[in-house]
Amino acid sequence: MGKDKAEQANTGEKIIFFLQKYRKALLALVIIIVVGIASLVAFFTIRDTRAKKAIAKAEVFERRINEAGIIYGDPFSAEATALLDELNAFAPATFGYAAARSYALAADIYFARKEWKMAEESWINASRKAPKIFLSSISLYNAAVAAEEQGQKEAAIEHFNECLDYKGIFPAAPKAYFNIGRLHEELHNMDKAVEAYLALIENNPDSPLANLARNRLIILDRN
Repeated sequence: MGKDKAEQANTGEKIIFFLQKYRKALLALVIIIVVGIASLVAFFTIRDTRAKKAIAKAEVFERRINEAGIIYGDPFSAEATALLDELNAFAPATFGYAAARSYALAADIYFARKEWKMAEESWINASRKAPKIFLSSISLYNAAVAAEEQGQKEAAIEHFNECLDYKGIFPAAPKAYFNIGRLHEELHNMDKAVEAYLALIENNPDSPLANLARNRLIILDRN
């Protein structure tokens, strides 16, 4: 027991000596850790505040568009043009949902103007700013529609396929599958068309579009 106590006392003295010798370095380390934690807390607090303000601003944009009746009224009005300028300046400068919503609002105006290329690009930007949310999947679907309006069938197929990655949160999956099949038929890619129709039937057997897909498979088989 005496030997154990002596060893414990010796160990305690070594610890005290170490703490005394390196107290300044240890104090600096503690300060660094505390400052680091405080900085992280401040960062996330500021980011959260910025995000809320940005979302609020995007909501104001949407309200202005709706109140002015731009989408179903005159998308070429001076107010519509001014809003487009504001949206295109704001969206790249912010992040997350606010950026995605702003790009999507700009795309809505472009689509109403039948400026398909700009609409497609804006919806793609919307999907990239806030991936893996409902708005992103719908933006990709709309980008596919805009691409098809330009005659870009391959690009439309690509966008429709991206929609299908949003399993569980994309309600228009049957439409995407069917459109993929339809576009492949138009491109004379019959094997890929069959593949898309079969995927629709397998993944959405109760959809009314599943019956249309079955009819297309019968017709393709006859040909």
